[in-house]
Amino acid sequence: MSAEMPDPLGRENEELRQEVRTAREAAEITAQLVAEQFEETERILALFQSANAQREAVLNAASRISIIAADKEGRITLFNRGAEGMLGYAAAEVLGGRTPLDFHLRTEIVARCEELGQIVGEAVEGPGLFMQYARRQMSGEQEWTYVRKDGSHIQVSMSVTGIHSGDGELGGFLCAAMDITHLKRQEERLRQAMTVAESANRTKTTFLANMSHELRTPLNAIIGYSEMLEEEAGDAGLGGFVEDLRKIHTAGKHLLALINDVLDLSKIEAGKVELFVESFSVASMIDDVASTIRPLIEKKENRLEIKVAEGLGTMKSDLMRTRQILFNLLSNAAKFTEKGTITIEAFADASSREEQIVFRVRDTGIGMSPEQIARIFQPFVQADSTTTRKFGGTGLGLTISRTFCRMMGGEVAVESREGHGSTFTVTLPQEVKSKREALEGGGAAERLKPREKASTPRGPNTVLVIDDDPAVHELLANYLEKDGFDVVTASSGEEGIRLALELRPTVITLDILMPGMDGWAVLRALKSNPDTSQIPVVIITIEENRNLGFTLGASDFLVKPVSHLELFDTLRKYKRVSVTGRILVVEDEEETRNLLVRLIRKEGWDVAEAENGRVALDRIAERKPDLIFLDLMMPVMDGFEFVKEIRNREEYQLIPVVVVTAKDLTPEERQWLNGNVYQVFKKGSYNRSELMRQVRELVLRHVSPRPEAGKDVKRGG
Repeated sequence: MSAEMPDPLGRENEELRQEVRTAREAAEITAQLVAEQFEETERILALFQSANAQREAVLNAASRISIIAADKEGRITLFNRGAEGMLGYAAAEVLGGRTPLDFHLRTEIVARCEELGQIVGEAVEGPGLFMQYARRQMSGEQEWTYVRKDGSHIQVSMSVTGIHSGDGELGGFLCAAMDITHLKRQEERLRQAMTVAESANRTKTTFLANMSHELRTPLNAIIGYSEMLEEEAGDAGLGGFVEDLRKIHTAGKHLLALINDVLDLSKIEAGKVELFVESFSVASMIDDVASTIRPLIEKKENRLEIKVAEGLGTMKSDLMRTRQILFNLLSNAAKFTEKGTITIEAFADASSREEQIVFRVRDTGIGMSPEQIARIFQPFVQADSTTTRKFGGTGLGLTISRTFCRMMGGEVAVESREGHGSTFTVTLPQEVKSKREALEGGGAAERLKPREKASTPRGPNTVLVIDDDPAVHELLANYLEKDGFDVVTASSGEEGIRLALELRPTVITLDILMPGMDGWAVLRALKSNPDTSQIPVVIITIEENRNLGFTLGASDFLVKPVSHLELFDTLRKYKRVSVTGRILVVEDEEETRNLLVRLIRKEGWDVAEAENGRVALDRIAERKPDLIFLDLMMPVMDGFEFVKEIRNREEYQLIPVVVVTAKDLTPEERQWLNGNVYQVFKKGSYNRSELMRQVRELVLRHVSPRPEAGKDVKRGG
């Protein structure tokens, strides 16, 4: 065989060796892959074991949280150490054999099933309760009661969450609960503490009310008797006693003001001050404040100037608080000013987006430095200690005034310079929104003065004012109501004739220059109608034509502007007067009762007295009074019960009642009294002349009219 011939055996050996090498390489690669896969499996298993250990550690570390898991049949699959500690069971006792329902009160389960059934619209059975929560994803926390192994109960806050498989199917639920027994105990302690605090607050309120009554009642006697004795000493020519009695009276009023300030501050701090919103005339309110404060201002030879913008009209606010703010500011000005001028202004704030009324009190007194201004609104603080020693006072007036301003949605500001006086500016909404406005509803209309009510008065001394100018309505009404007249207004001749026929007033005041039907035409119509021809007509106009007026039947003729005195002197001859009225004084304090009785008898009225509401009912049964003066705080039957009793009896419903009390009335009490009594006086806050004016006015309105003895009431022209 030649050398060039291929060796088949050698080729086969070579191929075999190649296959062996390939197989060896494949085996090596396979072994490496197996080793790597094994290592990866070991790593994943280690991670799983670590994660599982971490899960177990987390679950067991939550020793204050009970975590219980169950499958969809309700069998417990997880029971952590928190659950063991909370419920008293070992995990081995409950896993696979019990359900979470075993740890709850039966009554609670039934109640929650009914509650959930109403929500989902189908019946829910106990075993499926937690699965229903999980299925509907209602995982919010609820309060439950757990029943421990020893039978004791604990309060828990528990949430239920669904457990889903990888494909999203709901496979069970998990209940996580936290012990809130400690929190519930804290809540109970807080509730008890709140109850105690509320009780203490009520006790404080009652104490303040009683203190108000106990302090003001004797002060009322001091002020009233000193005023009466001062007058009697003057009439008897005992001039030596007059000055001493005046000092007693002044000291009593000063002490009353201090007591009122302290009680007001106490009520403010206790959060017991609430607004009583009503409509009132700004001009009338300022006139009332000015008449009260004028003697104090003139005591140091000061002059009071009043500047009220025309057409300011009414505001809806707390009348008592607004008066008190202005009185405090004016009193402050009078204290620090001597032989100077004190000015009070009132005007609408045109620059404000909301309707506001501005009151400004300016004086020419000692003034203040910037440092003093920074302190004056702090309670019990005046400008400095020297001021306190020289001028006295508690330093509460400005604090209280600012608080009242802010309660009504307003503010008070001050400008001052030493030696050049001070200016206090109060800005208040023209209409205050009270928290109780919804409760009061239309009650404000019922509190308006007679001329502002929808219904018209029919007393024996009604004046019909016919004038197209609202300012004249306001002015004449202010004048006449102070003199005991009821006032009804008409803005046109046609309306005036209609009201004259409807009301048959005691007297009519008539303007001549009116649009449409002028005064001459109205006078002719009134005098040509037999039903109104005898009613006296007083012409009040700028047109000077007396002869025509008297020719057409006018009774009197006044030329504008008309003064209060001129108007009163003209109209009083038409006033129906009666002094035969009987007045009942109901008051448990003997000194106060005796004082009122003496004051009223001195005016010529017949007086009966009673020491409480029960006795007062007996007095009324003996003889019905024409007017009742009533205290509120009395034994046996208090004033509220008494008013309720007489208003429930038809024969007593129309008897006017004037409350004279030392009690600080709540808004609810004032609201209730508003519909049942005519007037409320705070003991010590009125003087004899004011009280007697109210008595005369009420008697004239409600007692059967009877002319003054020896006089004929002029009826007609």
